[in-house]
Amino acid sequence: MTAAGTDSSYVPDPRVHADRLVSSAGAADTADLKGIAPPLVVTAEYDLLKAQAVRYAERLQRAGALVEHQDVLGNDHEYDGKDDKKALETYAVIARHVRRAVNPEGREAG
Repeated sequence: MTAAGTDSSYVPDPRVHADRLVSSAGAADTADLKGIAPPLVVTAEYDLLKAQAVRYAERLQRAGALVEHQDVLGNDHEYDGKDDKKALETYAVIARHVRRAVNPEGREAG
């Protein structure tokens, strides 16, 4: 893990760890987040990248954009391939978020 918190398996070249396209939570990314689509941030408790995602969620919160931050407790980055129950619970949260985003008034399609 580098000082920036990016594991080398995700970004092997340490020269690009600070690139804002590598991590939206990096110090190099100071882009204004006002007006961004209302996000859901999902983290896993033991994920090597969790600190970055939490920093990004905090930036989104300060911009008034964050809808929800869901932390999958007791799991790492690969939880959805290892823990079917946690994966299905998290997918349900994601599906609910997408439904609200595309249909904010809750009208049924059809």
